[in-house]
Amino acid sequence: MKNTVVLPKVFGSSIILLFIMFLVSFDLSAQQKIQGEVSQTYQVTLNDGSVVSGKLISDTDNEIVLQSGTMGNITILKANIKSMTAVSQADMKSGSIWFTNPNPTKYLLGSSAIPLKKNTGYYQNTWIFVNSGAYAFTNNFSVSGGFEIISIMAQGEGPFAFYINPKASFKVADNFYAGANVLYANTLRTIDDFGGLATVNGFMTYGNTNNNLTAAIGWGWAEGEFSSKPLFTISGMTRVSRRIALVSENWIAPVSAGEEDGTNLYGVYSYGVRFLGEKTSIDLAFINNKDIAKSIVIGIPWLDFTINF
Repeated sequence: MKNTVVLPKVFGSSIILLFIMFLVSFDLSAQQKIQGEVSQTYQVTLNDGSVVSGKLISDTDNEIVLQSGTMGNITILKANIKSMTAVSQADMKSGSIWFTNPNPTKYLLGSSAIPLKKNTGYYQNTWIFVNSGAYAFTNNFSVSGGFEIISIMAQGEGPFAFYINPKASFKVADNFYAGANVLYANTLRTIDDFGGLATVNGFMTYGNTNNNLTAAIGWGWAEGEFSSKPLFTISGMTRVSRRIALVSENWIAPVSAGEEDGTNLYGVYSYGVRFLGEKTSIDLAFINNKDIAKSIVIGIPWLDFTINF
């Protein structure tokens, strides 16, 4: 007989709320007043789709004036501006300006401590069968979640797996961030007494949105108790050009070696290329270790597509 896992209402409600957010589409920039800080560099997108960049030297009620390195001073009516985004030092390269990294907060599976900005988020699809996304309710708190669709395609019998992942993170100093999250995974239908899995994680990130390194430690929860040994992850990202970044995420997990031998550490690593667009990113990566390499030398392929909003 099939047993049904009854989920706490808080998880079901959170998932419904999260994915309603993804279905609701609206233009945040239209709701924001165009206003900048003099001497700050901005990237301005006009209503016709053209983009102008430069240092802001004047800001009035009706217009702004940018100082462009190639076109001199440019006066732009605010009525013609669709969005105006401050350019960080990390995006200024040898006199040119890179567009902001569209996916700076996430590696492959885990995330950095760099927070999503309030009222922003992303949708991610991994290998077609796993859909996930995130939404930032404040500048320091966001919720991500996801579900697989293999169960739906396979005659709709389940197990209908899903996860939810609230995250709190803060900038504590220049190029230094700290945060924590809780990852909870379960199924809506199962053939055994599976009660769900969870991890509680703390992490630190050094760097910026283009180049960063994150170290994390977490404790797993299953069958009503936490593990006594922690799981470690070390992840990194570096942007090598305007449209290409390198990404890696690596896991070190405790594995029982028997009563006499105690606990061993088991490592899994990944490496890949991230292709960047102004609002999208595509990851082509491989997950590997000594055991996987015996069957697949380059590792298990990983492919995902992310679009932010």
